[in-house]
Amino acid sequence: MQIVRIGYSSRGIMQGGQNPDKRYILATGEKAVSRLDLLERIFGPATRHLLSAAGLCSGLRVAEIGCGIGLTARWVSAQVSPGGSVAGVDSSTEQLRIAEKSGAEAGITNLSFHEGSAYETGLPRDGFDLVYSRFLLCHLDDPLKALAEMSSLLKRGGILVCEDHDDGGIFTEPPTQAYKRLVEISGTVNRSHALDAHIGLKLPRLFREMGFSQPEVKVNQVALLRGEEKRFWELTLREAAPAILAAQASTSAELNVICEEMRKIAQDESILLMLARVTQVWARKT
Repeated sequence: MQIVRIGYSSRGIMQGGQNPDKRYILATGEKAVSRLDLLERIFGPATRHLLSAAGLCSGLRVAEIGCGIGLTARWVSAQVSPGGSVAGVDSSTEQLRIAEKSGAEAGITNLSFHEGSAYETGLPRDGFDLVYSRFLLCHLDDPLKALAEMSSLLKRGGILVCEDHDDGGIFTEPPTQAYKRLVEISGTVNRSHALDAHIGLKLPRLFREMGFSQPEVKVNQVALLRGEEKRFWELTLREAAPAILAAQASTSAELNVICEEMRKIAQDESILLMLARVTQVWARKT
């Protein structure tokens, strides 16, 4: 197994030829592993149900765009065996090195990783039965362009599957200042990067704009009272701190206070934490 490099890599924002990875607000590589493992524990079960409902089965050729460290791609590789294969695409060399190493250690032979852009994957046109992305479009300033690229990879009759979030679903009951400020800070940072914090709810419309006339849709929202998963946004906020400060959305002092409050909320089982709503959409290419 090896990483295939396809021209200039980019995940997230592509503007004026700038390197978008410099503007990607979260950590990559080893620094991101703990958060990404936690993310998979939280959202992975719903993703697996989604892909199964969309028609994932043995023998399919699948592409995952924005594959990160390959956690979902490894699971998919088992579902499409025998006879199927998975191509994972990401812009981060660090992420792909981890994905490649984990796949090789697991002895997976039907999985390959490719360094490329969500806008220009370099993968073969009309070459895949199913193309998938999760939490990718929320990092892009031109999600329609990425959807067009993903659509172009599909064979006629192939299935496009995307899931993305809506920050409006993040809150606690009873309400807390930490999570109120999280949503406000997220909105400020996203606007500064021309990103859409509510892209999830727009997925059905965007699919239709791309010519998918009959998309299917489900909405999933995780509710937490206890466990390490309840620290997800605290860990995310800590990773995003440099971008938050650069956007002047908060101060170091305030971020420390918010993260400490989030840590206490995670330990308090009387506080219900609602994570972002996730809209799941899939449709067949005609």
